[in-house]
Amino acid sequence: MNRANNRMDSNSARIPLSPYFDFMRKLCSRRNCQRFLTKLMLLALSSLTLPSMAQNLLEDVKIAGSVDMIHPFNFDSPSKNTLQVRSVELMAFGAIDQTFDGWIDFAGHYDEGQFHFELHEAYISSSKIFPGLEFKVGKYFLNLGRLNRFHQHDWVLSMAPKSHREFFVPGGEDSLGAEGVADTGIEASYILPTEHFYQITLGATNGQCYGHCETLGEKPPRPLMYLRPTTMFLGSPQGGLLIGATFLNREDAAKTETQLFGVDATYKKREGKTLKWLVQSEVQYQEQTPLTEERSQKLGGYIFTQYGQDQMYYGLRVDGFSHLNKKFSGTTQDQDDLDYGLTAQVEYQNSEFSKFRVSYIHEIDTTESLPDVKDRMVLLQWVYHLGAHPVHDF
Repeated sequence: MNRANNRMDSNSARIPLSPYFDFMRKLCSRRNCQRFLTKLMLLALSSLTLPSMAQNLLEDVKIAGSVDMIHPFNFDSPSKNTLQVRSVELMAFGAIDQTFDGWIDFAGHYDEGQFHFELHEAYISSSKIFPGLEFKVGKYFLNLGRLNRFHQHDWVLSMAPKSHREFFVPGGEDSLGAEGVADTGIEASYILPTEHFYQITLGATNGQCYGHCETLGEKPPRPLMYLRPTTMFLGSPQGGLLIGATFLNREDAAKTETQLFGVDATYKKREGKTLKWLVQSEVQYQEQTPLTEERSQKLGGYIFTQYGQDQMYYGLRVDGFSHLNKKFSGTTQDQDDLDYGLTAQVEYQNSEFSKFRVSYIHEIDTTESLPDVKDRMVLLQWVYHLGAHPVHDF
């Protein structure tokens, strides 16, 4: 009796499933079963792999911030002596996909008493398309000389030298706020396939903004073009010398043509994590030819030396700048002009994310038949970073 009941229970359990098995047998008999199962498996795998790929890419995207605070004690312009947040930067950078990387950077600073944010950099880049080739498209700091490649809070200096302010931030911000040239365009760098290191960088930008621009100017007749070849000599595993040259040509909407030629050199030697020695120098020569005025010739540069011991760094910088063919007003007679400066600084690095620097800056502007113009100050600077700050080149 029990066996009969068990058979009845078994039969009753199979009856509802028979239509399902009949349906599956028909599918398989028509050779659709394999295709159906294959698609089902692919769908299941994609539902697992696509979110994981997206998650991995998101994990590669890093968000960071930097703050640069200064307090000048100016002996010649006491009205500037106030604690101020010189700049605040918020950035996001990382992999877009398996081929491209992205960078977005917003910077905030004071302008005529108002603090506001603006787009600092925004570009897409890649080094994975062709061996040795890296390019970027968008808005970025142009690869010109040494200082202009980096954001101000990453400089080894608290204030830009006179030559940098004249050549890369003409007629723009004051000496404390001057940073560099950022424009929208395309830049490509190629490492030559040679035993010794050689890299060539070519770039072309819109040319509507040169220096710091709140708004875009008129469109120039042609794009800004620049070239920068570099080479490196490694003296030891922890030391090396990077040498570069800069060539720039631009014409603004007023038909003023500017040509810039420069050389720069950076020597570094480390002991463990400490940058024991740093020597950094730039020299630039500029010619400007206005449409209706005489050509202007200017020469300038600086050399900076720094010694590091544990968390302390001691630096000394010498600057020089001259308007070579400056004329007395209303005449064609040459007027001697020489600007020079001396900066001594001490820096304490609490970590790679925080540093405090004290600088004494002494600048003198001498022009024939005119009284000297002095700019002397003690400058306190405190820079700190939040998040994963990007690693810079040599």
